Amino acid sequence: MQALHQLQTTASLMHTGAHPDDEDTALIARVARGDHARVAYLSLNRGEGGQNIIGLELFDALGVVRTEELLQARTLDGGEQLFTTAYDFGFTKTLEEAAEKWGEERILGDMVRAIRTYRPLVLASRFFGSPVDGHGQHQLAGKLTPIAFKAAADPARFPEQIAEGLRPWQVRKLYVGQSFRQNPENVPTLTLQTGVYDAVLGRTYYEIAMEGRSQHKSQEMGTVERRGPQASGLRLADTAMPRGAADESSVFEGIDTTVPGIPRLVGLPDGPLRDPLLLMQRAADEALKALDVAQPSKIVPLLADGLRATRAAREALSTLTAGDADARADAEFLLAIKERQFANALVRAAGVTVDVLADRETAAPGESAFAVVNTYVPDAAPVKITDVTLRLPDGWRAEPGKAPEGESDEFMSRFFRETPTRGDGFRISVPSDAALTTPYWLAAPRTGYVFDWTDARTKNQPFAPPAASGVVTVEIGGVPLTIDRPLQYRIADSIRGEIRRAFAIVPALTVGFDSTLDVVPLAELGKPRRIAVRLHNQTLSTSSGSVRLILPDGWKATPAEAPFTLSARGDRTAVMFQVTPALKTPAGRYAISAQASIDGRAYTQSQRVIAYPHIQTHRLYEQAAMQVRVFDLKVASVHVGYIMGSGDQVPDAIRRLGLPVTLLDADQLDTGDLSRFNTIVIGVRASESRPDCVANNGRLLDYVRNGGTLIVQYQQGDYVSRALSPYPAQMASRVTDEHAPITILQPQHPVFTFPNRIADDDWKDWVQERNLYAFTSMDERYVALLETHDPGEPPQRGGQVYARIGKGHYIYTSYAWFRQLPAGVPGAYRLFANLLSLPKAPAATPVRANTTASR
Repeated sequence: MQALHQLQTTASLMHTGAHPDDEDTALIARVARGDHARVAYLSLNRGEGGQNIIGLELFDALGVVRTEELLQARTLDGGEQLFTTAYDFGFTKTLEEAAEKWGEERILGDMVRAIRTYRPLVLASRFFGSPVDGHGQHQLAGKLTPIAFKAAADPARFPEQIAEGLRPWQVRKLYVGQSFRQNPENVPTLTLQTGVYDAVLGRTYYEIAMEGRSQHKSQEMGTVERRGPQASGLRLADTAMPRGAADESSVFEGIDTTVPGIPRLVGLPDGPLRDPLLLMQRAADEALKALDVAQPSKIVPLLADGLRATRAAREALSTLTAGDADARADAEFLLAIKERQFANALVRAAGVTVDVLADRETAAPGESAFAVVNTYVPDAAPVKITDVTLRLPDGWRAEPGKAPEGESDEFMSRFFRETPTRGDGFRISVPSDAALTTPYWLAAPRTGYVFDWTDARTKNQPFAPPAASGVVTVEIGGVPLTIDRPLQYRIADSIRGEIRRAFAIVPALTVGFDSTLDVVPLAELGKPRRIAVRLHNQTLSTSSGSVRLILPDGWKATPAEAPFTLSARGDRTAVMFQVTPALKTPAGRYAISAQASIDGRAYTQSQRVIAYPHIQTHRLYEQAAMQVRVFDLKVASVHVGYIMGSGDQVPDAIRRLGLPVTLLDADQLDTGDLSRFNTIVIGVRASESRPDCVANNGRLLDYVRNGGTLIVQYQQGDYVSRALSPYPAQMASRVTDEHAPITILQPQHPVFTFPNRIADDDWKDWVQERNLYAFTSMDERYVALLETHDPGEPPQRGGQVYARIGKGHYIYTSYAWFRQLPAGVPGAYRLFANLLSLPKAPAATPVRANTTASR
């Protein structure tokens, strides 16, 4: 029924924001599901700068996760998803920083491209464009949206897009939403009810929207699906048409979104379009009225008439000479959408299903795979299958063939066979130079904080279109049309049931290091270090070869080269090397790379697989290399207990220091002997992700009173609101400038003197930010250790604080260790080594109380 309603309108809306999760999901669901309009959410970036509550992906990999989560949300709320080239560089407080790092004109051009491609009638900005929006990236999105509203219609703006074949587009209305904060300058002029119950859907639009919002799992956005009245407010900020009544009831009020109104909408005379457009409208109306959900095929003749009328309208338009070329092109754009929508409704009404399946999930360049196109047609449906083919990239080949011999010998398999109306098999040959399947925006190196786009087909899109698909030509109700479905791999998971994944091209062999970072203290130079290289066979045949390391000058590896054999697709192995850094290696950054060879062919790519139950699987590739940081580093011999947080790679960093780390689970926190640890570290946001940590907060503070050292990395506001900190405090400020000057307030405190004496250089080369969720005020029993601040802001002294509790030490440190340590920042390692070493530090001059603290 939703598909039938879509046939009756040309309404469309684009919603703009800065990040995944900025969108007004209820607005999208209301307009897409309620008004049956085309709706797209244009997010400036993919959320690479955020944190990850469900896994270890950060930066580019996190952007892939959040792109998929947006698509899952759009599947529910009915919208589409678009992006610009912007890379999320992290939280910023100013519009100016976002504009400088991204290039304001560059991102404006991306927004204009999206508008000219999607051609919405209405633009709805999430943000206002001022500091009231909070995040500087929010502010820039709010500033640029009204500029894009005008620029998209101006052929003199971004003329390179016009040269590519895009055309100017005048959006009819611009609205500004209510953002996340009250703004007296942005009072809504239109309130859309989103808590309206839809009898067909069986839910309100708001309920659907909240289920969609809960797909932002990496951001911990799960929420209840509230029932009852809900609303989204919008302010009409600009319009390209005469203003109507002050009280609007719809974003499309005053815009003719009917099918017969297409000529008037685009500025054409009715002329020869009038009759076919009326036939289209009549067919859509009658199909909706005649729909019998138990026998939807009854409306096939009506939909077939509508599809014929749509094609007749396009034909009539092609002969039309009245009106300018842009108006005719705009009408063609809308009619092409209508033709796709009629074809989709016709396929649904006839009950035709096309399933295109590969015999495996991946193939390497030069290999072949088998694919079957199964077409299912209900008995007595007015459907005739006329042709079945595969759509493949240039250079690929497909030949008709039978499925590989052999059937499952499982006893129950005969009860689960499929019998399509027609099944067509193909043997696909993948050329040796086939491109690997990876997110298109990561295929080329990023330039600063923006991605480079090359393929016009993918610009603004979430992912590239599938490489291969099945195309079935049918006649339904006597009307020919084609059905295009992507090639997929299907498996049966014994717990989750059927799982489908996109067919992908992968390297025949991938090479990767056990860790992509190593830290070498100057005192360890000349001593051998164990390095493991992992190999993964992704071909169907046996792979035998050798692997070697490419080292900095003067470094040695034993063995110099090592053989390996992988006997079947999917096999993995690891090769161990002893690497000895040259004794006189200066402090600095070095690289070690790996190269595997099989029959004279070199393999140097590592593969990272991103896979979660709620999203599709993706693979990222880069050169097989590890970064080695050589610098002066010492650490006391302490035993560390660690309570994992979210997206937490800090335990790996502690192991790089040569310290034993025990990951503390719920049982150990409940009943274990915590006194066996010199230091216990609480991971980032553990107060949200580890209920057992919260439940045992009292035990952890007792551990401190009895002489232990507890280091708490950054938590969010619940940490102080739930009184988990030993003494009262408030949060949360942050310092987003990674280069912000640092002042050590307690220079003689052992965290700055033992075993590493901290100097100015230790604050260099930090990434993304200094700290986040620092204390803003605190009990006088805390001692502030550091001061920093963003430009133009007051001093921040709550980013790292110390308290003596009983016999032990407590430190809350909101400095972004979870980013610095995986990035190999030398100063971060030296500073964190001192924190861990605190229980072994010699007695020091008593620290002075924090004179600026407050109760």
